[in-house]
Amino acid sequence: MKIHVEGWRFIPHAYSIANQFQLLELLKRSQLEITHQDIPGLKPQWKHLNGLFPSELETQLQQIPQAINPPADITIRLYQPFNFNSSQSQKTLIYATAPWGILIDYSPQLKPLFHLKNQIINPDVTIITPSQWSREGLIRSGLNPEQIKVIPWGIDPNIYYPLDETERNRLRKQWGWEDYFIFFHVGSLQDQDGIKPILKAFSRIIERYPQARLVLKGSDFFHDSNQWLTSASQQVLTEEEVTKVKQRVAYFNQTLSFASLAQLYQISDAYLAVDIATAFNLSVLEAAASGLPIIYASGGATEEIINPEFNLKIDTRFKTRIIQNQSQFFLHPNWKHLAELMQEVIDNSTWREQARKTAPEWINQHYTWKHTVDQLLEVCQDQTAISWANPIIKDSVCLSDSHSIIVEGWRDIPHSYSFINSYQLLEMVKYPALKVFHKDIKYVTSDWKPSKHLLSIEAENILDQITVPKTEEQVDVTLRVYCPFNLTASSSKKTAIFGCTEWGIVPRSILNGMKIECFREAHRNSDTLIITSSHWSREGFIRSGAVPERVVVIPLGIDPNIYHPLPEEKRQELRKKFGWNDGFIFLNIGVMWNERQGIDRILKAFAQITEKYPQARLVLKGRDAIFPSKDYLKQATKDTLNETEIQRISSRMVYIGNNLSSLEMAQLYQAADAYVSPYAAEGFNLPVLEAMASGIPVICTDGGPTDDFTDEKLVYKIRSKFEKMTLKTGETRFFLEPDQEHLLQLMEMVIQKETLYQFLQKIGPDFVSKRFTWKIVVEQLLKVLFHNL
Repeated sequence: MKIHVEGWRFIPHAYSIANQFQLLELLKRSQLEITHQDIPGLKPQWKHLNGLFPSELETQLQQIPQAINPPADITIRLYQPFNFNSSQSQKTLIYATAPWGILIDYSPQLKPLFHLKNQIINPDVTIITPSQWSREGLIRSGLNPEQIKVIPWGIDPNIYYPLDETERNRLRKQWGWEDYFIFFHVGSLQDQDGIKPILKAFSRIIERYPQARLVLKGSDFFHDSNQWLTSASQQVLTEEEVTKVKQRVAYFNQTLSFASLAQLYQISDAYLAVDIATAFNLSVLEAAASGLPIIYASGGATEEIINPEFNLKIDTRFKTRIIQNQSQFFLHPNWKHLAELMQEVIDNSTWREQARKTAPEWINQHYTWKHTVDQLLEVCQDQTAISWANPIIKDSVCLSDSHSIIVEGWRDIPHSYSFINSYQLLEMVKYPALKVFHKDIKYVTSDWKPSKHLLSIEAENILDQITVPKTEEQVDVTLRVYCPFNLTASSSKKTAIFGCTEWGIVPRSILNGMKIECFREAHRNSDTLIITSSHWSREGFIRSGAVPERVVVIPLGIDPNIYHPLPEEKRQELRKKFGWNDGFIFLNIGVMWNERQGIDRILKAFAQITEKYPQARLVLKGRDAIFPSKDYLKQATKDTLNETEIQRISSRMVYIGNNLSSLEMAQLYQAADAYVSPYAAEGFNLPVLEAMASGIPVICTDGGPTDDFTDEKLVYKIRSKFEKMTLKTGETRFFLEPDQEHLLQLMEMVIQKETLYQFLQKIGPDFVSKRFTWKIVVEQLLKVLFHNL
């Protein structure tokens, strides 16, 4: 097999180190023919260094034939920036990492997570990344999960190994370390390396253990590590603490050979891996192979590669922040717990001695460069076809086979989750081989009361006849359709929840209702599948730490027997009945939430519209049964409009707060002239789909969940900006800011286009009926739920 490698060499960068050790291992395989192309570094000052490797290994690397695009079976790329294009080889392997939980986009504008979602990567390309943490970040960035393989990096056991006690003591004495306890750390000393919690914890340790020392190996080759160290010290330590710590810190900034670096590991006492954001901490493997116990930040890439027998785990919290105009994901270690663990490792000499034996054995059994290259060659030889199909649903599921499901959820209230649950149940019971049970879940407040006649009498009778499961009932799937979400395992073979994230995250209010601190931890510790209705909503779950491969988008739907256009004669009769026959009717349906649904924008635009078009009318349908929608509307009117505007629109605006049946709701769409929704944050926005199915023009925000089921031919999209806001609690929410002037222009345009209704009356309903009926949607849902059962 001919393998051509494009990458960095002879610089002290993780990509260069990995590339060179892999090359040395590949050279040992006699069946391989290796060529290499040196790729320039990111900066001109990155010059090649000699002496990083032992001379014989450096000679082997220098003797590899250099070539540019030679004929080869496999091309491997190991450099930055990433080049996801295919090579001339049959297969291309590209190393890519996402230390911040996403591929960084340095554009000046804030963007949603999936800034790569429109980038098509050819199926002959496989992306190699060294950890699941990094893989999740690549998936968050929109890359195909099936094209991403995790292959951990390794160590050379001839370089990294523990010294015998005599030699170790001799070297410690030579370095003047014989009377000290040495904590060692290697890194750039930037925030993402955890230098701040390390310094803070160390300042506490030296109060009790004056013999403790902190040895830091930075790098001035790429970074100004010394400046970052100084800055971090000033930010987290008092002047008195800085003075005390400075006396007990040894800082190395020069580039060391691998043998010299190994010596520092070998004569230290413990290694600190307080990672904030890293794709793979190679230093952890090197330290463990040299016999050091590891204190590490839990929840990240390091957790995947070490054994509890030689590590202590720092409590951390998973967090999201906007850094350089982008959502980035990181760990927040508890520095006080770090200090406790540092104290524990000092006090427990027996455990340290045990780690000196178990750690090298573990690393040599699992994480040498031989292990890495073995896995790499397996990927090279893998002929499995790659597609964009979600791994969860790529296999066919026969829905005529016998299956069973318990649905736990809300019914009989005018809430979107209740309607979704009810319509899905009505489709599920149509499958003869599917045994359906339903368990009613308590509403979130006792103020919510069940209401009948929201659906047709026939539909409600069908729902009422669904069997309630017995306590011991064993079924294939449990599906939960209520809020707050419940990720805990059921007694079924598979557990799934339906949920939406409107604000681009799972907000703290929901976490409190779930009685959890961290959504990421809760989802990782369960096998629960999350069903959500849009990619916007999926981003919100992923931004909150959900496992990307267990968040599946299944859209919502409509019943075409309810939501459809009326013949013109009947439509005019209905408009006359409502008193709408002489006006142009703008319709909006929702809770009347100002922040999320943009009622203030509608009011402001409508007030301006009525100056030029006095025949314009605004019909607003709220949900007074479960929300104070009327109060929200009154407040929005007061906050948004002046007295003149209020007087002008008061006779032109109708508010409906009482419950309506589904057929009565459909009549609102059928009689209206346009539906308007300048929303900021929605999980799906079902009324937009219902309006399209009813054949009326729709104006809605661009860039949000409605992008999943609309296009420019069917709706008029309001220009918007992706924005964020930080609450007083520190919670960051994400939303769209529609352009108010563009909203006004679109509302004016739909009034002027008199033939627009006739045009959309056919194409809108046709589009929806072929893609977004409850029949189609529930079939997709069941195939996901019963996959592999």
